[in-house]
Amino acid sequence: MSLEVSTHSDRRFRALIEHGTDAIALLAPDGTVTYASPSIERILGYPPQEFMTINGFAVIHPGDLPSLAHTFQHLLAIPGLVATQQVRSRHKDGTWRWVEATLTNLVHNPDVQAVVTNLHDITGRKQAEEKLKALAEQTEESEQRFRLLADGAPVMIWTSGIDKLCTYFNAPWLAFTGRTLEQELGNGWTEGVHPADTQRCLDVYTSSFDARKPFSMDYRLRRWDGQYRWIVDNGIPFSTPDGTFTGYIGSCIDITERRRLEQQLQYSERKLRTLVESNILGVVVADVDGQIYEINDRAAQMVGYSKDELLAETFNWQRLVPPDSYETQAQATKTLLSTGALPPFEGEYLRKDGSRVPVLAAGTLLDQERRLALGVILDISERIEAERRKQEFLSMVSHELRTPLTSIMGLIELALMQIDLRPRSLPPEAEGLLGQIEKTLKRADGQVEIEPRLVEELLEVTRLEMRKFELSLHPENLVTIVQEIVANQQQAARTRQIELVLPPDELVPVIADAGRVGQVLTNYLANALKYAPVDQVVSVRLAVEASSARVSVCDQGPGLTPEQQSRVWERFYQVAAPGHQGPDGGLGLGLAIARAIVEQHQGQVGVQSAPGQGSTFWFTLPLS
Repeated sequence: MSLEVSTHSDRRFRALIEHGTDAIALLAPDGTVTYASPSIERILGYPPQEFMTINGFAVIHPGDLPSLAHTFQHLLAIPGLVATQQVRSRHKDGTWRWVEATLTNLVHNPDVQAVVTNLHDITGRKQAEEKLKALAEQTEESEQRFRLLADGAPVMIWTSGIDKLCTYFNAPWLAFTGRTLEQELGNGWTEGVHPADTQRCLDVYTSSFDARKPFSMDYRLRRWDGQYRWIVDNGIPFSTPDGTFTGYIGSCIDITERRRLEQQLQYSERKLRTLVESNILGVVVADVDGQIYEINDRAAQMVGYSKDELLAETFNWQRLVPPDSYETQAQATKTLLSTGALPPFEGEYLRKDGSRVPVLAAGTLLDQERRLALGVILDISERIEAERRKQEFLSMVSHELRTPLTSIMGLIELALMQIDLRPRSLPPEAEGLLGQIEKTLKRADGQVEIEPRLVEELLEVTRLEMRKFELSLHPENLVTIVQEIVANQQQAARTRQIELVLPPDELVPVIADAGRVGQVLTNYLANALKYAPVDQVVSVRLAVEASSARVSVCDQGPGLTPEQQSRVWERFYQVAAPGHQGPDGGLGLGLAIARAIVEQHQGQVGVQSAPGQGSTFWFTLPLS
């Protein structure tokens, strides 16, 4: 009975060995294979009988052989010792397979007398481990690249995990807040959010996170210096390539200045809208080609059209420009496009009924690409009418003043003539009396001669206030104008020396009113001769500079203080001449009139001076 049991157990043990997934081999101390189970063929491709002809160490990878040999020798020294080692073993087809070898020293056992080796194929597991290791290395490399890029980005970047807690903040964020990464992780970043924004900020973040949707929100974040700055925070859900949600990634930028500019823009837009809707001024938005896009009621009322008529695509605003203003309008458009602004200018527009409305207009370019501009228009009809009545009044007053002045001057000249025709045999007392009368009459005649000039200056006040002198513009040679004025002044002041410096070219072409330009230069020269010492030269210079001509008058007089220079162009402002306690005659209008004349010629005026160093008054005119 016991023999039968033993035989049955032996068969069952052999069946387990022959059909098990692991292979079993018996190795002699020198590595000779004395037995190999059938599974050895499944693992290494060798039939058992063939494998038994191979030394067990011959199929071990050279890189693993030293370690295995050491383990094997150590195992042989201790009976019953068990050791496990993972090695690469050569398959019959030449490939390498990973096996886990469990070695048990049963050399001392008389029934075995070998090292029992259990071989378990772990090639699949090793390959999986290698893939995981490579994936981990790639992940680590990607993470390092991400952080390197994030730290060098010009924006603040953060990431969070699936638990909504933040896991990373880049260097710009930490530099902005002045806090450490440890302080910001989790929900620590909320400590820097403005208390008034914290709850709203968390609500947006949480609701977006739960819905796995992108979000964008503005909030105030405390900067390192304690100042709260507005930032815009944009977050998006982040997933792996297989679609697994891993959290959120977000970026932030400081928009404090942008918000300030937006608020200023909104304020400006409200002011503009208020101006448009108030109808105090006419306001128009149009392109330079003639299409009107927006116009308020006041502007439409000025020109006598309805807003619908003016906004129609078929209407061109150039229909409002009188034919005699085409050239001026073209120049204004050129100025607007080149400088972006159109300074205030006076002109006229045609009304629907054909009448003209005088206006003061100005503009600014809104869109260079679309050539879109904003125009502001003021109806100055009432002012023009008031100025016309004033001009008529002053003309009447001038006439009424000149008539008696002419009579007075005639009577004085008649009295002087009669004195010259007196008998020469008068008594000494009578001669003395007549001499005093003659002297008084000549003094009166000199004073009366001043009055017509004052009356003319009175008329010029009106033209000055209107900023409009009657100009007769013609092509002129500025050299000729300057030469004639200098010659006239030199004739009137024979004892003074006037130096004239002209450019090499004999022709300096300008479009000008020669009389008015001469009036400006005459004023400059008269002032220079009045204020400069009689023994000093007054210099007049004409030069060409780029697209303009410059005329300057230089004297060696007492000069002007900065305050005097800032006021010398004002109406009725006068500077005392040397040797006088106050203004030296006139109304103080000369330089104000000169500036108005030059500016009407599209030129400029100026003065360079310093106390004790004389003065140089100049004006420019555009070359034709």
